[in-house]
Amino acid sequence: MTQQWLTVVGLAFDFVGFMLLLREWWLAFFNEARQIEMEEQLERVRALRNLRPAQPGQRNPFETLERVQDEAALRRTRTVHRAAMTQRKGTFLLATTLIVLGFMLQIAGAWPGCCPPWIAPQT
Repeated sequence: MTQQWLTVVGLAFDFVGFMLLLREWWLAFFNEARQIEMEEQLERVRALRNLRPAQPGQRNPFETLERVQDEAALRRTRTVHRAAMTQRKGTFLLATTLIVLGFMLQIAGAWPGCCPPWIAPQT
């Protein structure tokens, strides 16, 4: 193996790491859009509930049920968000590791006399 191959392998690691980072950003954009969509849907449901006519001084008999439905919707939203964040965190850490490792390999491939004897230096 020659020292020049360290640079090639480093560039490959950088490329794969950067592609993973782009994937993570892509997921982040879709996750934000999904969060906004869920918030808008909850606001629409609440607005529709308020359109129901009520007698003055009369309590809403569905008030407890509506509160439970709202809380369940918020819990589902948080669960989806946590799952997406966990997936994004793993992807981000792997991408960062690959980019740093690729950088180090490129430095080793370009540094004069950097390597052990079994790796032939650049000619």
